[in-house]
Amino acid sequence: MKTKMKIINILLLMFIVSLTKASPMFNIKQLYVSYEQKGTGTGDSESNAADFLNSSFWKEVNTQLKKQPITVLFLEGNYSRTFTQKPLKIEDIGSPNNLLIIKGIPEKTWFTADPNEFSGERSVLVDIVNSQNIQISNFSFKGNGKLGYALRITSTNGGETKNILVNNCLWTDMRGIIYGTTGVHQKGTKNVTYKNCTFKRVGIDSHSHHIYNAYNPSYIYIIDSHFEDCTGDYVRFRDSTDYCIVKGSKFVRNKDFPSYPFISMPNFNKARAESFASNYAFYDNDFINNGDNSIVNAIVLHHYGYNRPGFNYLLTKEEGDVLTNGTAAEKKKLLAENFGIDTDQIRVYNNRYSNNIQNKVAIGSFPAYGAESKGWKGFGDIYSTVKNTNVPFKWEANNLNE
Repeated sequence: MKTKMKIINILLLMFIVSLTKASPMFNIKQLYVSYEQKGTGTGDSESNAADFLNSSFWKEVNTQLKKQPITVLFLEGNYSRTFTQKPLKIEDIGSPNNLLIIKGIPEKTWFTADPNEFSGERSVLVDIVNSQNIQISNFSFKGNGKLGYALRITSTNGGETKNILVNNCLWTDMRGIIYGTTGVHQKGTKNVTYKNCTFKRVGIDSHSHHIYNAYNPSYIYIIDSHFEDCTGDYVRFRDSTDYCIVKGSKFVRNKDFPSYPFISMPNFNKARAESFASNYAFYDNDFINNGDNSIVNAIVLHHYGYNRPGFNYLLTKEEGDVLTNGTAAEKKKLLAENFGIDTDQIRVYNNRYSNNIQNKVAIGSFPAYGAESKGWKGFGDIYSTVKNTNVPFKWEANNLNE
């Protein structure tokens, strides 16, 4: 019996050893960076942490990713040089086969935009460009310095950024944000997930947002996150930003912040022609309006400016009456013909609304930039036209990567 057990134990040990060699999860290379170089700066240990802005270090990371997955740990400290000196640019980095994990220490790895350290304006602190298969975790951002974005995920013309997870990150008290604490941009950018993230007290004016997505990116998923107090729309999907999910998240507005929408899909037709998309799923969210009697629209598609060629975004009085007083069928027909919006592809389910939420789902149209009114402007309730079901669309099941 003892001999038999010894053989079993040997076989089990051999299996574990073989699994360790075969599975990349047991063979992740660990590297270290800090807000300034430590020791030799090779990055192979905490005592020799590389300067996080060292471009040669990131080139070597990209080379090693061809062979194995890599974790780069950002040690405790303030990485304010992204504001006072230059942004951290992760560009042309990533492997389709091996994951790059970039992570900090929760609420101890800070990227700070302090106006007392730099009084000018910066476009971005951390920029992910033409890269793939990256997980960013435990980064914290704060500070009221004037800043376009804290974390931007984008592609250049003809480039591609894909399969990015932003997990357990924090943006708080950033009253100098011009556009967004974070955002996903451009046609080549897709499959970006925000999960378990927190956003609080952000923005200069109505142009400022917690998450600002724009210009044809696709498959953007926002999961189990907290959004509180923003001077503009909280989460924006502008100009053909398509195949997007917001689920399990909480949106809170307190009395000192203006009553802009929590989730919006806007177009601004002035210098460029912008379009609506139709593939959205918003479910299991809380929309909470606290503090005063201001009315808030929870989810809004809205247009400002001139008509897009081939469509009639600007409405006559009669068409406006359909949006405000028509049947669901009449509204669906108008939305399809005038805006190119198929509300059968929009799923809004099991959300909770409290305190002066005027419309659960609305559409708005406003002449602007010199465009002539056709007789109507305002918001119309279209909640009756969207899908209210727990059955996901096929694209949700195929692409939601949690």
